[in-house]
Amino acid sequence: MTLPSMTPVLVGIGQYVDRGDAMLSPQDMLAAVARRAIADCGGHDVAAAIDAIAVVKLFADSAAAFAGPFGGSSNYPRSIANRIGASPRRCLYGPVGGNTPQMLANLFAQQIANGEHDVVLLAGCEPIRTQARAQKAGLKLDWREDAGEPETLGKEIQMISRHELLHGIALPVNVYPLFETALAAHYGRSMVAQRAHIGELMARFTRVAAANPFAQLPVERSAAEIITPTDDNRYIGYPYTKYLNSNMFVDQAAALLLMSTAAADRLGVPAGKRVHLHGCADTQEKILVSERVDYHSSPAVRIGAAHALAAAEIRADDIAHMDLYSCFSSAVQIAADSIGIAHDDPRGLTLTGGLCYFGGPGNNYSMHGIAEVAARCRANPGSHGFVFANGGYLTKHSFGVWNTTPRAFERADPAGYQAEVDAMASPRLEEAPAGEGRIEAFTVIHDRGRPAFAIVIGRQAGDGARFLAQVHDGCGAMVDADLIGAPVTVTAGKGGPNMAVLAS
Repeated sequence: MTLPSMTPVLVGIGQYVDRGDAMLSPQDMLAAVARRAIADCGGHDVAAAIDAIAVVKLFADSAAAFAGPFGGSSNYPRSIANRIGASPRRCLYGPVGGNTPQMLANLFAQQIANGEHDVVLLAGCEPIRTQARAQKAGLKLDWREDAGEPETLGKEIQMISRHELLHGIALPVNVYPLFETALAAHYGRSMVAQRAHIGELMARFTRVAAANPFAQLPVERSAAEIITPTDDNRYIGYPYTKYLNSNMFVDQAAALLLMSTAAADRLGVPAGKRVHLHGCADTQEKILVSERVDYHSSPAVRIGAAHALAAAEIRADDIAHMDLYSCFSSAVQIAADSIGIAHDDPRGLTLTGGLCYFGGPGNNYSMHGIAEVAARCRANPGSHGFVFANGGYLTKHSFGVWNTTPRAFERADPAGYQAEVDAMASPRLEEAPAGEGRIEAFTVIHDRGRPAFAIVIGRQAGDGARFLAQVHDGCGAMVDADLIGAPVTVTAGKGGPNMAVLAS
């Protein structure tokens, strides 16, 4: 097949993990995977041909809570370039969100097809494990590096309202459990049965992580071990124990190398290294959690996945290799349901082992997912690989269908299919509720394994308006209780959160 010379193609992948004491700076980690991706492509004089480097925003620059005392580069893409002998005309950084790696692949594939770039390096990393260990040991690392200013990539969106923050809807460990309790009711399961289900689901993920050479925690665990609360596996946000939470304490990095077909030919990249993006999509949910249509589904995942698969002219049954974003088990289940894949599909839902066990390197996890999919596609020419990447609180989504078979690249404007999500009606939010209502979703937030308070999303009796509230007294009794649809009495907060009381 004769392709347009600017057809984009993925040609190089590189991954890195440190389970020892290397304690590399983030810029050295990024340079290491950049070199690996360049070497992996099998071409010549590749570094000199790179005309753009984009780096996924590190957690340290994403939120003040993750900033450490050791500093970092002022321009990570330029720091990579200086280390590998590249002279890109564009150095780009950002944005926040676990969807970013696949979104960048989609974006730069389009820019390559448009003739805006010829050779693009994408990279990302997290050194949070090293940062935490060094601080604990009292070490004084210096990662500061003045490399100028990068071009800002992407627009950051505010994913939390002040009202949500007031009720504890902020950290992902508080939010994803809300989806899990809603899922249990949607499936018609008790909470005990739902915990057993997610134990079996995530035990399969641990088996993949145990065999992955780039996993931060390559340990296989049983379903019972995963879901049973113990001193070492305490509840964080019910029904999630520690082993059901994304592990961000990692030292991991990954990079991808994209080129035009003309550049791949010019630089001598073998045909067997080339992986094409057959279909892609980018969507976002109703931005605020309190605005969602419901808490057991994702219209944006359904629409985005369907668009990416249709663009590739395949169905979900045609996927041979897949990696579904897996920060928490609710994300896996909702994505699988939305795409039309069984939770126990024999193909497996992850190639890494997931963020809980492989590791959750901040916004960059799906760079590893793409690398694993590309490797499987190369090993099985003509097979389809699928990546679902998620950011926020099931908020932002990116999709990619990959295959070694040459194919001209086309990418529809996401605004076209995003309009369907935007047009969906959300329940009205009542910020000062009073009276009777019913629980729509809940979680019990724990402090050192002890129930601290519960977050409740509910609906008012009568008009059905949605409300947010907390339960303090007796919140421990909500553990393993089947409470979706249960009656509560809610009182509007006065400068604090709304308070709910379970019906006796």
